[in-house]
Amino acid sequence: MGFKQVLRAESSAEFINYLVQAKCKNTSQIANQIGEDWLKKRDELWKQGVKLYHQLDAQGIKVIHFGQENFPESLHEISDPPKWLFVQGNISILHRPALAIVGTRNPSEDGLFLANYVGACLQYFNAVTVSGLALGIDQIIHKKSIRAKVPTIAFIGTGILQNYPAGSEKLRQEICKNGGAIVSEYLPHQSYSAENFVHRNRLQAGLSDVIIPVEWKEKGGTSHTVRFAHKAQKRIVCLKLPDWSDSHSELLLAKKLGADIFTIPGEEPKFITALHESLTKKNCFAGHSQEAEEELQSSINGQEAKNETPEFKNKQALDNHPQQLSLFDFN
Repeated sequence: MGFKQVLRAESSAEFINYLVQAKCKNTSQIANQIGEDWLKKRDELWKQGVKLYHQLDAQGIKVIHFGQENFPESLHEISDPPKWLFVQGNISILHRPALAIVGTRNPSEDGLFLANYVGACLQYFNAVTVSGLALGIDQIIHKKSIRAKVPTIAFIGTGILQNYPAGSEKLRQEICKNGGAIVSEYLPHQSYSAENFVHRNRLQAGLSDVIIPVEWKEKGGTSHTVRFAHKAQKRIVCLKLPDWSDSHSELLLAKKLGADIFTIPGEEPKFITALHESLTKKNCFAGHSQEAEEELQSSINGQEAKNETPEFKNKQALDNHPQQLSLFDFN
């Protein structure tokens, strides 16, 4: 049962019956709130939704749904795919080979060195980068990607209209301006929570072909991304410094999960070759056309990119009534 069917209920009794069929946990509470005014409540909610849609559209934010042609194929394959994604920026890069680089919010000198090293190598990989916009390693990678003219994707753990982390507005603008994208599965005004951040991490791992965790701990947030990557059978690549011992906590877990580990400095050619091979193999099957390249360049130049998302040809239909579900066509 989908939202479309529920929204077409023509009485409070029919609406509540749908909730019961769907085994909604809060059926009684919702029934008390709705009372006999379902039709009135429905129309009010629809108007709020239309207003929000126009607000998002004015900021260049699109909604893509699971099952639509422009929904990333790689996220179809994870065990808990999102029902929709809110995307600000260049949607087409969600279909390109991707390298996730994530790590601690409080990097040490070692972590900063390794993050900056990976950032300096990005031009060799022919892939977009994925991270989480958090302070520390994530923001370093987004900034290094922009410097290397590599599109970068920020999966955030809040609604796309939330300003989190505080002070990240300029970086978000730079990401979009340079052909990247801000992506969230959460409702636009939804606030942050520890649970949301953990749940978000499966999308970073799921969209990417290779994951590089930079300075992390077995019980930290990055470890969730690493475990999601292992579960999704993605390649995990870790870096270490020559003076790190074999008992280094993050390396012990990485070995258990089958990660490739390279010493930097010392094994730079092996590291670059390993990533290049993994991502080049994906590129062979990506259908990475000249048209897609031209769209990316158009976005970088600040022009209106030709969006691959199927546009809703008659936005006026959205404003009229919930019976005309051209936008919110959930299944």
